[in-house]
Amino acid sequence: MVDYRQGLSILEMIVYIPALFMALFMGFRHGFGRQAGWYFFILFSLARLIGNGCYLGTINNPNNINLYIAYAVCNSVGLSPLLLGLLAGLSRVNDSIQRKTGTAYWPIIFRLIGLISLVAMILSIVGQTSNDSSLEAGYTSSEVKAGIALFIVTWVATVFLTIMIWFRYEGIENGEHRLLWAVTISIAILFIRLMYSILSIFKHDSDFNLFTGNVTVFLVMDVLEEIIVVYIMMLTGLTLQLREKAVYDADKELQPTSGSAAAENTSQYQNVGLQEQGYQQGVSASGGAAPRPKRKYRGGPISWLVIFILNKVEGRK
Repeated sequence: MVDYRQGLSILEMIVYIPALFMALFMGFRHGFGRQAGWYFFILFSLARLIGNGCYLGTINNPNNINLYIAYAVCNSVGLSPLLLGLLAGLSRVNDSIQRKTGTAYWPIIFRLIGLISLVAMILSIVGQTSNDSSLEAGYTSSEVKAGIALFIVTWVATVFLTIMIWFRYEGIENGEHRLLWAVTISIAILFIRLMYSILSIFKHDSDFNLFTGNVTVFLVMDVLEEIIVVYIMMLTGLTLQLREKAVYDADKELQPTSGSAAAENTSQYQNVGLQEQGYQQGVSASGGAAPRPKRKYRGGPISWLVIFILNKVEGRK
């Protein structure tokens, strides 16, 4: 016989299967990178499907504590992908401002806030799995409490970042404003979900217990909020167009100033032998070491860093 709480798990399984396919579609369309944002909704949908699948497994194995732990872990880490997904949405809006005005906020701000959320998720997982004495001990461990505190910091920072983006509303490209509205509505709804976690961990009230608490409270303050946020972002994402990657000032400084970058790189490879020959002739004529030509910057950021270090080392010789 399926009880009320197990019925909620069935509901979530039904809801997040299409959500997962929508997130995968958005990933194929806009990219699977973390900056694209849809990657996090894929992770969230998988976490909900796996977690609720484990909880439904307790119907036949009610004494298997590992199933309950897996359910608790998947439930506690759900905040992180949602917050990261909203941050990625704000980052896309910020890119829109950069493309239109060239004066957007630094992208590193979004990455730093996202890093806090990742640390919070790790602490939550460690807290849930490090205590084998009881489920309650793991759910209210110091690591889980620290994780929730960091989730609060992440949520507050995301709110401030959303307000900052709203001040640049006129600088957003046409068609991207709806994403800012979606994030704003979602971050407000997510506050209720965050409050449920806070009350579950810091307030010793039986109504907010994940396993034995009031199921209706769990439905109203946890399950529905997550479903609404996911579908707001997914349905909004389906209406977004493909956009070119925004270029920030730091990227412009590292790019070639002329439009013949490809020709320069080709010429560089063709003339390597001549450069080496000239270097050897300079050594022979002067009897000393002629200055070696500097390597040109090409490739990605890691390649730039390696070339910069090599140029510095060779310049000291």
